[in-house]
Amino acid sequence: MTGIATILVLAALMGFFLGVLGIIKGNVKLLKLKTRKASFLFSLFSLVLFIVGGAMLPSETTTSPEVKQDVQQSEKETVKEKTESPKIEKKVEKVIDKEEVGTETDESAKLEVHFLDVGQGAAQIIITPEGSVMVIDGGNNDDEDRMVSYLNKLGVKKVDILVGTHPDADHIGGIDAVIDAFDIGKIYMPKVQKDTQTFESVLRAVQNKGLKVTTAKAGINLELDSAISTKMIGPLAASDPDNNEMSAIIRLEYGNHSFLLTGDAGVDTEADLIQSGAKLKSTVLLLGHHGSDHSTSTAFLQAVQPEYAVIQVGKNSYGHPTAGVLSNVTNAGAKIYRNDTDGTIVFTTNGKTISVNKNPWTFVGNEQKDTAKTTPVPTPKPNPAPAEKKPEASISKTGIKATASIDNQAPTQNENITVTVKVSDENGKPVSNANVSLKLAFKSTDTTYNGVTDTNGIASIPFRIGRAAAGYTVKGDVTVTANGQTAKASTAFTPK
Repeated sequence: MTGIATILVLAALMGFFLGVLGIIKGNVKLLKLKTRKASFLFSLFSLVLFIVGGAMLPSETTTSPEVKQDVQQSEKETVKEKTESPKIEKKVEKVIDKEEVGTETDESAKLEVHFLDVGQGAAQIIITPEGSVMVIDGGNNDDEDRMVSYLNKLGVKKVDILVGTHPDADHIGGIDAVIDAFDIGKIYMPKVQKDTQTFESVLRAVQNKGLKVTTAKAGINLELDSAISTKMIGPLAASDPDNNEMSAIIRLEYGNHSFLLTGDAGVDTEADLIQSGAKLKSTVLLLGHHGSDHSTSTAFLQAVQPEYAVIQVGKNSYGHPTAGVLSNVTNAGAKIYRNDTDGTIVFTTNGKTISVNKNPWTFVGNEQKDTAKTTPVPTPKPNPAPAEKKPEASISKTGIKATASIDNQAPTQNENITVTVKVSDENGKPVSNANVSLKLAFKSTDTTYNGVTDTNGIASIPFRIGRAAAGYTVKGDVTVTANGQTAKASTAFTPK
């Protein structure tokens, strides 16, 4: 049928042109068309035949089997894509949500934050999921051995980041020993100096190792661990006459939990931090300046909203922590931990849950007591054997007497010396189990040691002078108490 239609179309087309030629010339001898009228009629006939032949041709084009198969396959793939695309889009949306929230962590990977018991001082050690180590402050001069021993106990070989929050001796006293004993990555300290032997010892240790100090300031992202956000949000000022207000302030965030470590920053710095818009809300807050009333304002507590508050404090004559600060923290709903009642405090978190190896200390009015509730202990520390109950000291009712002596009045740097205290009643009888407190007034800070007299009324108090200022006479004030009675004595030494 298609062939006939094609022949008709071609014949009609040829006849049409011949008819037009006859109209022009007046005749077409080939077709015996003798007049223009006859040629016109022939052309008209040919045109009609052309239309009929064209109508007989098929209206659809055929497709070869190969092409048809390709088209069908393409249609199938299109249908498949349509049915699968919603699943793909849903999966992509889920991944984006995880990245934006940032709370997905490996539950087996844990962050540890250690608040070391260094008495009236401050020191923190951070161990990250990837095994990186950051040390912030190092306690007093006589905490050098404690710092090094604790890091060795943790298996530390390298301190990736070392931070001296500010040059006060109770914060940087043990840092020089850490620099001497370990491989050190980067060191950060604020751009502030102090004319003390302690500060000079730290700078000398840095120089001896061929290291350099990077200025601590707000806005630095510390490269510690890829899973942890570690930011330095203070100091905000370029300089300040008060060294405490120049403290390096660091915030760590891992999953759902975070730590804000404030050095000795005071209320002025706290107000500036709030104004700066820095992210302050944190699970754990290290109270500034050992819980003094110069820090930890109500406004700052409201901005941080801590669940736990840590006070690095030891026996002191400053009244730290103050009742006002303890009351503010309690009213903020935070559980309180303190080194003088809990020893070294260790927080461990996998980014979702958090645990602490000490019992929280609770403030009630002007009373201070320990709670009985036990929390998980992820990295337990051996508990000391329970102390034996001390018998009452046997003394007369009229009073006690105390004398103090030292075994070396001119010790060398880092030497161990011993102060011996003898306690007796007015009749010369030894007083046993009397509490003895030795307060040493070093050039940069005061340090207190404690002891108890034996059956002979003698208490031996050994200590290491560290890198005390040469030529500076360190006075030692001794206070003895027994059954409500007090006696005092004194001694002194001058390091070479």
